Amino acid sequence: MENTTASSCFLSSLERQKIKDLIADGDPLLCQFRAALHERVYARVATKGLLGPDATTAWYYPAAEYLSDAAMLYTLEPEERLANWLRTVALDIARTSAYDWAGPAFRDHKEPLTGHLETAHLCWALAAVYDLAKDAFSESEQAEIRQALAEKGIALCRQWIAKNNHLANWRGILTSGVVVAAAVLGDQDTLDEYIPELVRCALAFQPDGSYGESLQYGNYLAYALTLGYESLCRTYPERAAQLDVSTYGRGLHWMVSSLFYQKPMGGSWGTEPRARAANFNDSAAIYRPSGDVLLHLAARSNVPDERGLARYLFETYYATVPTQGPHDLATFGMVNDWGFLTLPLLTHESQSISPKEADLPLTHSFSNGHAFLRDVWDGRTIVAINGGGDPLHGPGHLHGDLNSFILVHNRERLLVDPGHSCYRNLIHGLESSTQTHNTCTFLVEAESLGLQEDKAKATVLEQRSVLPRRLITNGVPGPPIDRGNRRLSVDRQDVVSVVGAEISQACGAPIQHFSRFWLLAGSHVLFVVDRIEASQPVTTIWNWLVNNRDGKAQVNTSNVPGATHLTVRRNEAGMKLFHGSNGTLGHPVYGYVHDAYHVEPANRGAGRPGSGLLYRWTEPAPLQTRTVVHAIALDEAHRIDTWQLRTEPNRYTLTNGHKQWTLETGTNLYRLVSGHGRVWTVASENDRWTLQY
Repeated sequence: MENTTASSCFLSSLERQKIKDLIADGDPLLCQFRAALHERVYARVATKGLLGPDATTAWYYPAAEYLSDAAMLYTLEPEERLANWLRTVALDIARTSAYDWAGPAFRDHKEPLTGHLETAHLCWALAAVYDLAKDAFSESEQAEIRQALAEKGIALCRQWIAKNNHLANWRGILTSGVVVAAAVLGDQDTLDEYIPELVRCALAFQPDGSYGESLQYGNYLAYALTLGYESLCRTYPERAAQLDVSTYGRGLHWMVSSLFYQKPMGGSWGTEPRARAANFNDSAAIYRPSGDVLLHLAARSNVPDERGLARYLFETYYATVPTQGPHDLATFGMVNDWGFLTLPLLTHESQSISPKEADLPLTHSFSNGHAFLRDVWDGRTIVAINGGGDPLHGPGHLHGDLNSFILVHNRERLLVDPGHSCYRNLIHGLESSTQTHNTCTFLVEAESLGLQEDKAKATVLEQRSVLPRRLITNGVPGPPIDRGNRRLSVDRQDVVSVVGAEISQACGAPIQHFSRFWLLAGSHVLFVVDRIEASQPVTTIWNWLVNNRDGKAQVNTSNVPGATHLTVRRNEAGMKLFHGSNGTLGHPVYGYVHDAYHVEPANRGAGRPGSGLLYRWTEPAPLQTRTVVHAIALDEAHRIDTWQLRTEPNRYTLTNGHKQWTLETGTNLYRLVSGHGRVWTVASENDRWTLQY
């Protein structure tokens, strides 16, 4: 029999006692997060309502975080001012009409009303209050909250689930709203109906735990599943056991690989260190996994290195900055933070394991198409790639960015992904397009353009990024969706790493082949090799997006025939990018580089025009077949000019007089030779590429 007598879904009596004991003993980690929770909650209490004078979002978006924080603090340290605030805010939401529970004006409000993401967040908000702070309310007020959860929250979320049959993060969020609300209400019939649906939602993750939409949306879905599990495991352990934490726990390897470093952003972000990550598709450049998700995995995973890596990420990205905001964007706004589950989950012991201690590969690819090349862990150079992968289990929120990459050296992002801004911004479609990423686009027909025109305004062939949905039929998800990208190679031998991908199907006719290989040699040299074939002549454009988010990029260009190059300096990092063909380098197009998403336009995180400098090399005439090499040197900013490229037929040598690497190209063959004569060969046999040393 299941134990249904526990007083709280989100806090057991044992956890409550451990929190008190650890605070009494002066445990430094738990004490600093208890103090941060107290500071955060009482800052809101002082505003007398849900939103303070500096709010940048509508009330739906921070409701779950603000109310759950307050409820957790109240159950641990009940106090009348806090009780009054909880009653005021929670009852105001409970009494709000179903029309408003359905979400803001841009959501569908046709009758019968349907819930949306905002509805699920309101379920989470009132569920936490009812579970943890019920004593702050009279019997009649408790009845109002129960009625709102059942007749507005659960009912509207159920309506969305019934009307939609595709598998992606939305389904997980709405289903979690139902399950969490039903758990605190003790509605066992609804739990029996929707726990299988929550189990099904976890199938949106790739088999290796990576996620097809983005880091950010993978975290959002994992957060919803975390709340579902945590609402069940103390009161309904047999039901919680149906939920497979490993579906997203396996994704810790992907999360760890995707994180670059942390350091201050400057400007309105302040001086505290903030994460930087591989923000492919709709994801923030300052992504870090939600703190509650990390501690949930540290406590609940059955795999030792997953528990250790989760704890390592929490200690690295949260323990050092417990008061870092903004908390109003913690989930929906995707500037992730820790939340109300942090205190109870910190009472579960776990040991931190670093990526190096876990022996994670320095060159690693994942099912969703992301791949990473590093010189060493915590080293100087990272190449993050969106390349070859498997069909996507949860497609959505994609950009046209296959065979694009992010280049990091000396803790500076030199070549960047643009990220994304408010979805209702007119530029969102443009920042999602292929031409704003570090990959190739193609001119399919020539037009007569004036001298001041950008040639890329001709008919441009870009990748398709809107894919069919993965539909659920009779409770069974359909086959994963093939994006048209194939993995060709992922390997490392000593100091040389190689990743290769082919994406012609994502481009469509007339492109018949588009393979790109990245060959990283040590910390200073990267060769990028493109082989492109088309059924009719096309003009290839190579797009390079330089990071100028803070106006600190120093860029110089040279159009000397045979040595055309781009030199970029950012603080202590330098990059010299040589074009190995006869393309023409144009003046920069002023693009966008976003730090983080915001639900409203013109807010912190949205890049201004020119925050990205988009440089393009364009072929002088259409061709059907070409193999083009770009050679990239990386070094300290003051030394980058010492690097030069020497070219011979099918041979490219990068040297600074002390270090030297040569790339030789042939038919289905790339050979990399060090200055000491050591040779690495990347060769294809029956379309299977291997690295030999």
